[in-house]
Amino acid sequence: MDFLYLCRIMAEEQDRIPTSKIARASQFLKGGLKVGANVIKHQAKKALGKEVSEEELDRENAEDLLKTFTQLRGSALKVAQTISLDTINFSKSFVEVMQNAQYNVPPMSGPLAVQVFKRSIGKPPEAVFDKFNVKALRAASLGQVHEAWKDGQKLAVKIQYPGVADSIKSDMRLFRTFAPKITKIPLEELEPFIQEMEEKFLEEADYRRELENSLAFSALCADIPGLRFPKYYPELCGDKVLTMEWLDGLHLNEYLATNPPYEEKQRFGQLIWDFYSFQIHELRQVNADPHPGNFLFRSDGTLGVIDFGCTKKIPDDLYQSYFALGDPAIYEPSQRKKLDEIFEKLAIFRPGDDEDTRSYMRDLYSRFAQVLATPYRLGRMDFSRMDFFNDLNEVGEEIARTRELRGLKDFLFLNRTFLGLFNFFHRLGVELDTRCTYLPYYDYSSLSTS
Repeated sequence: MDFLYLCRIMAEEQDRIPTSKIARASQFLKGGLKVGANVIKHQAKKALGKEVSEEELDRENAEDLLKTFTQLRGSALKVAQTISLDTINFSKSFVEVMQNAQYNVPPMSGPLAVQVFKRSIGKPPEAVFDKFNVKALRAASLGQVHEAWKDGQKLAVKIQYPGVADSIKSDMRLFRTFAPKITKIPLEELEPFIQEMEEKFLEEADYRRELENSLAFSALCADIPGLRFPKYYPELCGDKVLTMEWLDGLHLNEYLATNPPYEEKQRFGQLIWDFYSFQIHELRQVNADPHPGNFLFRSDGTLGVIDFGCTKKIPDDLYQSYFALGDPAIYEPSQRKKLDEIFEKLAIFRPGDDEDTRSYMRDLYSRFAQVLATPYRLGRMDFSRMDFFNDLNEVGEEIARTRELRGLKDFLFLNRTFLGLFNFFHRLGVELDTRCTYLPYYDYSSLSTS
């Protein structure tokens, strides 16, 4: 498939989005048939002695599926965005294609958006606002954003695509039917991953809950300097509509295109690192969707934070076990029993594992955990360093080759959160202060206090 053609299709406005189970199942089936055809074509080439690669097959499957997911929106497109943050369990080429789901989303048409607004609020936009722009300025997986004005205040009105909330469970059932084929991972391994996605998508589709999350997080993080949260207007919100203050600013791609000075990028990167450190270690609750579209780089130097559709609490036992793997001492031979207990708690070890399997998984996930903890261990991390990402990719590819998704659902979620952040900082190309005073086993005495 021509990738430029894919991007063009994704940029077109849609007048109709499949909402019924039959219509969405038909679209899923078409995507699944394309995947099947790609596999047959791939096998035929091999049988004829032609040189083919698994990477080429992964890319073709990803491009076909992304086109299908984009037309369906909702949980289908959220699947693509979730995969795009997981560089450990999915192939590099598959992830690279799915990363386009973070930006290239076509809006629904203005008349369709007005219909959804009227059903949710009870009145058309022109009866609620002084002025309403029917053309969406931003489009994402579950909804799109329109400009509006009321009493001299510019507002952002997020309108959910029709049928999104009602289709999530059926979409995920359909995804289960061909997910093993596209990921080459057995369904029993994928099931915890799919369950976690389904729970997350259901929460994100509840705009009333997002309003509550947004108000709560804005209050909890109000004292963090440099962050800017929009004001929300509950009286102008509904089950499918969320109205907030309009924040000017650029998303990451737009911001980087302005060629900003290094010091400015570094300051923004530090804001994001500190913001997530506060969430993870202080609040033990984190915004579960750290993709670039949730941040706005603003001309006044503040960082806009605009999406709290899904937040996730980190239970104390998970926190203790997960971050214990960052302690260098845990990998000493004398601590083997304690390390194995942690791997059992995190479900890295499974009841049926023999000693050879345990030994292999112990070595593999020890290497993964130590690489992942590098920023904490160093205390100052240059995220433009390719050796760090090469190490991550190397151990990630080895994990992917096992065709097993080991670990609790929350373990997988935390990994994706950190990987998403690391890739964000890599794109900024900055060095950050990554010291973590919440974890007692790191010695930063040799680092400058500045």
